[in-house]
Amino acid sequence: MATFSRTSLLAGGAVSALAAMSLSARELYVARHINPYAPQLERVELHLPPSIASMDGLKIGFITDTHVGPFISIHDLQRALDLVRAEKPDLLLLGGDYISESPRYLAGTAELLGLLAAETPLGCFAVMGNHDYSITGAYAVKALGEVGIPMLSNDVAEVKVGGDSLWIAGIDETLLGSADPVGTMSKVPKGGAALALWHEPTFAEKAAAAGAFAQLSGHTHGGQVLLPVVGPIGLPVHGHRHVIGLSSANGMPVYTSRGVGVYRPPIRINCPPEVTIVTLVASTTTS
Repeated sequence: MATFSRTSLLAGGAVSALAAMSLSARELYVARHINPYAPQLERVELHLPPSIASMDGLKIGFITDTHVGPFISIHDLQRALDLVRAEKPDLLLLGGDYISESPRYLAGTAELLGLLAAETPLGCFAVMGNHDYSITGAYAVKALGEVGIPMLSNDVAEVKVGGDSLWIAGIDETLLGSADPVGTMSKVPKGGAALALWHEPTFAEKAAAAGAFAQLSGHTHGGQVLLPVVGPIGLPVHGHRHVIGLSSANGMPVYTSRGVGVYRPPIRINCPPEVTIVTLVASTTTS
């Protein structure tokens, strides 16, 4: 079986790429018209540093790569957001790539995200993705800001629960932005507990070295197409490491979501769209 990058899939076209996979007409139909529109709720636990063990049980809704555009509608986004809404998270984090192909999709996308953010007790924070830079630039920052969602670009935000603080370290994206994990983490007070929010997962070791206790990422879409034995056949630049689910970057947990949306070709095989509930749990020790 040949291995394809997402670039080669784009260059060769969806039809030739799918033909190379020897899929039946029925499988092609499901991959294109059913699988991308059946989001799943995933659950993951991340262990807290001892300094903020009192935040045990804090629930974070993590939503990334919504890609509202020609293939993902506002209604598709709403269906995914409702899965998170039903869980009543304490905090909401957004991982970038909100729309695809035209800035006209941003207003409605921001509105829906803002409605969910307004219902979330500890608020919502976001980072930019590469599509946000290439399509909308500062407009994405403005649109999300207008609905009450701050964009963290190499900056941190403090989330207070009781007398303790969780720091969200929003690192700029790596392809078109100016990622600065060290500079970002330097803004966390000494001894502070920081959760890195970074669109691309590939350089997670840098966030770990700078002191983050965990990282949430998107960008890869999990590959969109996962074949038995072969694995993902289409991965973007800066998306070839920590590709899907929970992994480790020098001991720091990294969770990479499959994302809500799709990019060209707009198919999913063995890789359903995802929204995530991340629960922070206190580490247990045994004597």
